[in-house]
Amino acid sequence: MAVVETLNLISKTMDTLIDFVINDTDLNKDFEKYLEINNFNIERQNDLNDCLIGYILDEKTQGNIRVLDYFSQKNPGCDKRIISSFKNSFKSVFRVNKILKNAYLATCLANEADFELIPLVKMTNLRQIGLYDFIKARMIELDNAFYLLEIFDCFGQFREYNANVETVKCLIKYPESQTMYNDAKLKELQKSTALFNETFKNTFGCNEIITSNTLADEFLEDFNTLIETGSNNNISKEKYFSEIDYKFFELNDEKEEDFIKNATGGFSASDKPYNIGFFMDEASGLYIIPFLGTFNEILKQNSLENIENAEECIKYFITSDKVSPNLIIKKEKEYKNFIPLINSVFDKDFRDIREIISCFKADWTIHNKFSPTIVLYNSKIFEKLIGMENITKQDDDIGRNAPCPCGSGKKYKHCCLNK
Repeated sequence: MAVVETLNLISKTMDTLIDFVINDTDLNKDFEKYLEINNFNIERQNDLNDCLIGYILDEKTQGNIRVLDYFSQKNPGCDKRIISSFKNSFKSVFRVNKILKNAYLATCLANEADFELIPLVKMTNLRQIGLYDFIKARMIELDNAFYLLEIFDCFGQFREYNANVETVKCLIKYPESQTMYNDAKLKELQKSTALFNETFKNTFGCNEIITSNTLADEFLEDFNTLIETGSNNNISKEKYFSEIDYKFFELNDEKEEDFIKNATGGFSASDKPYNIGFFMDEASGLYIIPFLGTFNEILKQNSLENIENAEECIKYFITSDKVSPNLIIKKEKEYKNFIPLINSVFDKDFRDIREIISCFKADWTIHNKFSPTIVLYNSKIFEKLIGMENITKQDDDIGRNAPCPCGSGKKYKHCCLNK
């Protein structure tokens, strides 16, 4: 299919999807609820269109079905190829290496792969994007060609720090993007997962540890040292034991300032104390899961009455894409009351754990998913971001002509001083 025809098909399909959301009564109500929950500020038509596209491509309905799957069910004659392409789209940051007549040659910072990216608009409309600039965009693949479906932001070549922040945020939301179109990266993550799994189980004799957010940073530091050096520093489960207050509340970690605080300042930087679980998933890596202790306590008590926001906690663990289905399977084996409790919360009649996984965790069967911990451990961008954060915390009296503390080999005035 010619590029022009493909571009027209993509645009036409997206217009059809937007019209469908607007005109389908149930989906329109669901979209309004989505806007309300996320507190979006809609001032222009473009703002509304951006929210619609994000809702269509990324979100699930209140009935826990992806919007794209809902559309496919209602429109069985739709082009399944392009719907599948939309489902596999992801946001990331790309560094522009060369500007062609109708495309960019760019490197995806998330998976370190190179792409020829074709925008949906004419290149003349994107004159603000220059060589070596960074663009935050959504990429899709169709018929072995790659397209920029949306462009959200552009960072000049001297705003590498901002580009790295956005890259890591995208990696957290789309961890599968690190291995897409890069088999070498997939093998690297598989190797790291195997190492983490063996080390965790040999050290602790289990695959789950519950602690507090104030001790979580110490655990991660000790475990990272163990992975890197083999020295366990006499660590044990008992070292991270803490008196825990079992409750559930929403963690506001989506804002950039909170994200950076958590990524570089640690979990103890939170204003409120809460419990954290470390779950070692043999298939996809080490998960750091807030309120896992609360979730366990609710299952242990077999009641929603005694723990603050117990029902919201159950819903989070069952519906969140950040929680591995293998953890849910483990809990079903540990607690005989698991399925009846889930049925009561969701007003369903699930008969076994397979039905629950099929209903709420279907996306895990589509991609090679790894935990954010494994993804960030193998991310050069995250490593560079932490290095940049450390630089900003150093004294401001570094000489302009001194070697840059980032280790680039350049003088400070020609490197991080301008960043």
